[in-house]
Amino acid sequence: MIPVFDLHADLAEAIRPSFTGSGSVLKKDWMPLMKQGGIAWSAAASFFDGSQNWEEMQECVRMVRRDIEQSGARLILSGDELKDEPDEETAFLMTVEGMCGIHENPEEKIEWLYEQGNRIGSLAWNDQNDLATGAMGDPARGLTEAGKRVIRKMNDLHMIIDVSHANEKTFWDILDESTVPVIATHSNAKKLCGVERNLTNQQIRALAQKGGLIGMNACEMFISDDPAKRSAANLAAHARWIADIAGVQAVACGFDFGVYYGADESHNLLSPEQTQNFIEGLRKEGFNEEEIKDIAYRNVLRFLRNYM
Repeated sequence: MIPVFDLHADLAEAIRPSFTGSGSVLKKDWMPLMKQGGIAWSAAASFFDGSQNWEEMQECVRMVRRDIEQSGARLILSGDELKDEPDEETAFLMTVEGMCGIHENPEEKIEWLYEQGNRIGSLAWNDQNDLATGAMGDPARGLTEAGKRVIRKMNDLHMIIDVSHANEKTFWDILDESTVPVIATHSNAKKLCGVERNLTNQQIRALAQKGGLIGMNACEMFISDDPAKRSAANLAAHARWIADIAGVQAVACGFDFGVYYGADESHNLLSPEQTQNFIEGLRKEGFNEEEIKDIAYRNVLRFLRNYM
């Protein structure tokens, strides 16, 4: 079984319904499924949809940190800690999806998120906030002055910027502002599925030329406009498309498994134990075993060692 580094998992949403602060929801409910599917490293995203204030963001981040600590699994805090071979248990990388609660003192709040263990962050979800504009915001609005300050602070801390939910104006603003390569943790190719959240060929090339990564998103609405073609095999077709445009070194995994947030999906990449269906899809797309290992985990390990 080929191990996998999943760059996007909504684990705050998975933890919250059963979280008591005593015992780990991850260890009880999710880590066995991750191990079954070969997920050796997983993002643990704290998700904010635009409605949360700073105190609510803090509460969520603390919950994720506490559950990871109680799971006994390793929390990844530095690229130097990443080994070529996986741990016995899934290791976790804390991330932030959306920063709607940051209104003032943005550098101080980014520092707090970093101190709690977060090493990847997106400035906006689909919302429009004080920092940036997400995919459902004003197309003419991009990164704000406060957002530029956040980018500079994240660069200084070696906290990786995620552009997956940025609208196109914000995407280009971030690429111009950041001195460090960025990640689209869970985005596919717009040419194969025309939803707003997927990336154009121009975006794919630009992100890759600056040394960035694109994590393949298993959420069915981002795989195909045709419901009959929403499968692990067709997600692998996105990997082939992006690799042909930008090189295998730009492709990674960021599955956004629907099971974590209660999605009502029926395809064969809904849950972490189904991960190897994607690996098999890569084989059918003609990737060799070394290329598959690059996509599955080695590209992410190299990136994080260089920039985190």
